[in-house]
Amino acid sequence: MEAISEVFQQMMKENPRLEQRMKDVQNSLGSRGIECATTPSDACPNKKCDGSGFLWFIDYYKKMHPDKVANDIRKHRELYAVAHEANNQQEMDRINSILVDLKKESEWWVKCDCHEQKQNELDIAKKLDLSGIPDIFKGAKLNDFRTEIYQKEEDRTAAKLARKSAANYVANYEQMKAAGKGLYFYSEVKGSGKTRIASSIANALINMYNVNVVFIKAADISLQVRKTFKKNTETSEEEVLRIFKEVDVLIIDDFAVENNTDFMEELLTKILDYRMESKNITLITSNITQNDINNLYKDGRVKSRVKKMCYEVIMPEESIRDEEAKRENESLERILFG
Repeated sequence: MEAISEVFQQMMKENPRLEQRMKDVQNSLGSRGIECATTPSDACPNKKCDGSGFLWFIDYYKKMHPDKVANDIRKHRELYAVAHEANNQQEMDRINSILVDLKKESEWWVKCDCHEQKQNELDIAKKLDLSGIPDIFKGAKLNDFRTEIYQKEEDRTAAKLARKSAANYVANYEQMKAAGKGLYFYSEVKGSGKTRIASSIANALINMYNVNVVFIKAADISLQVRKTFKKNTETSEEEVLRIFKEVDVLIIDDFAVENNTDFMEELLTKILDYRMESKNITLITSNITQNDINNLYKDGRVKSRVKKMCYEVIMPEESIRDEEAKRENESLERILFG
């Protein structure tokens, strides 16, 4: 059986138009220079790579004209020899730089700007058994935060104000970061949208400012630390606390729902103390007001730090989970029985 390349060569000899068409394609590609062949994706915070953390480049001139490149290399080697004979170091360095570039592969990978962030996220994941932002909210956007779904007028108003404050917070993040100010979303009712809006802010900050985020339920903080007490664990208490202290943005969900213990209070104080002094951003969701924190943590240290670090935003006192479930079920009924 003849090699495919030989068959193809024979076809072009027998069909001059095909041969010319192939040459045109080759010349066209060869004239394109260096291009990035990676398709940008929303998975990349900077929308540069496909989410892998790498960019794939192709030098079409090298790829389509290997013989010309080989000839260029030979010519520059000869020029280098002449410069060497003349002891012209400056010219030798210039030619050597060109040779280094000519010898590079026609295709190569480089790290995207998001690579370091993704590596940091992997390092965090290795040290902490965190679920991160809930899957249902990983793509949540502030523009998609629906206020009309709330039934009461006062709740719709509260939702609009919360969304506006969140959007303005993201738009002015650099100023908020300089001041070390986060947000504290409060509503007594579960399912009122607190976690959704906090997740939406986190998604926006990741996309716009390339920050690292740790999302954790308040009750899981002590759980993560206690795991380090086990024998043969590879992660120390200090390492876990350092992540909570130093991460760009820490989201503490369901704050003050956890059972209070002296151990938990001490952990929170250590974490919040460090973040307050370092002006690291903390977002909190809770079903109690900031003023009521002392009802859970008596000595006042946790409350004073939260009030210093986070501006309180009142959320609707209405669960949208029930309304969303109702609408989803109505749609399902139309499919099943319509």
